[in-house]
Amino acid sequence: MYRKILIIFSLLWGISFGQAISVRYGDYQDKERIVLDFDRRVDYRVLLLEDPKRIVVDILSQEDFSLKMPKGIAYRIGKHPFGTRIVFEKDFSSVKAFSLEDPFRVVIDVFKSKGSDKAQADSEDDALIAILDPTVLKVIQYSDNTKERVISERKKNTIITQRRVIVVDAGHGGHDPGAIGYMGIKEKDINLAIAKKLAQYLAQDGRFRVIMTRKDDTFIPLQERANVALRNRADLFISIHTNASPQGISHHAGGTYVFAISSDAARKKKRQIIDNDSYARLVLGTSDVPISAKRVLADLAMDVTLYESVSFAEKIAKSVARELGREVEFRGIQRAGFAVLKTPGIPSVLVEVGFITNPDEATLMADRDFQDKFAYAIYRAVVNYFFPTENKLTLSQ
Repeated sequence: MYRKILIIFSLLWGISFGQAISVRYGDYQDKERIVLDFDRRVDYRVLLLEDPKRIVVDILSQEDFSLKMPKGIAYRIGKHPFGTRIVFEKDFSSVKAFSLEDPFRVVIDVFKSKGSDKAQADSEDDALIAILDPTVLKVIQYSDNTKERVISERKKNTIITQRRVIVVDAGHGGHDPGAIGYMGIKEKDINLAIAKKLAQYLAQDGRFRVIMTRKDDTFIPLQERANVALRNRADLFISIHTNASPQGISHHAGGTYVFAISSDAARKKKRQIIDNDSYARLVLGTSDVPISAKRVLADLAMDVTLYESVSFAEKIAKSVARELGREVEFRGIQRAGFAVLKTPGIPSVLVEVGFITNPDEATLMADRDFQDKFAYAIYRAVVNYFFPTENKLTLSQ
């Protein structure tokens, strides 16, 4: 990764048989960055405290740790029953904290002014974290006034985040009704109904932050839907649609399909990242990197979209079969170049729930109970994608 050179750093080797923590510090125009480098992976948590404002790093280990901060950084360190606590006595408007592997390090970004979008855009690490290392903790940012908030945590080699960002896209809307099927049922209405139910399940879970591209009968351009996911550094993008037979073709075509981006579309999107600086800034967080590096980063980003999208689609297939049984016929995972699937670095799928031109499927999709069950099936796929070892939750439907 191409980072700015940290201006000030210090190294202090551990004493006895404890672990040494190398501390690096950088002071930039819009933020300060503190990096804690460890000899090996540790369990930890990062907290924000108010009145007065403090940033707390708890190292959840009984071994001894040693460190030395650069001048000008007010801090305290002490032993606790859970391990070692480092307290940075620092004012902040917002803070980001995350961890990286190989070598293991905890990164804390302290922003100097509210609403510093430029600072976020200029952070090379932030844009590439999810792309470069699948074991990396998702960047989380808080700037509210709660008394105590865990903003980054790792325990027992399991990565825990506050909330995964899921973008739910209800296809069509406004002056674009999508397909109009049996008995005049409009695709845009079915899409929105299922999308809203899915968003509700995800929000109730508590582990997800849900962003809907539309919440009502509004038209949103296709590229803007994908850009919503890119701007919010989403962990998943799910677009809900219904299928339709071409005019004059049998009304009995049916089944559920899931689409992921095609290899050809991915190649074209890579070229756009390389050639278009404004799009590179949206995708990578910066365009100020050598062209050779940009090619590598574009490849990495689209590889995530190509392969992880199919992995998530497989979760949907299994979940739909488990939750809906014979109510739907799953017809497979397909590849396509739909605009909403072109989200570099973000696993993205387009779900065609059924054929709105098929009388049986159109009637089924218009049924509220079916909409709820289908939304629940996708929700379970999301949970299984991020938390594969978790036992099935019991939720009131």
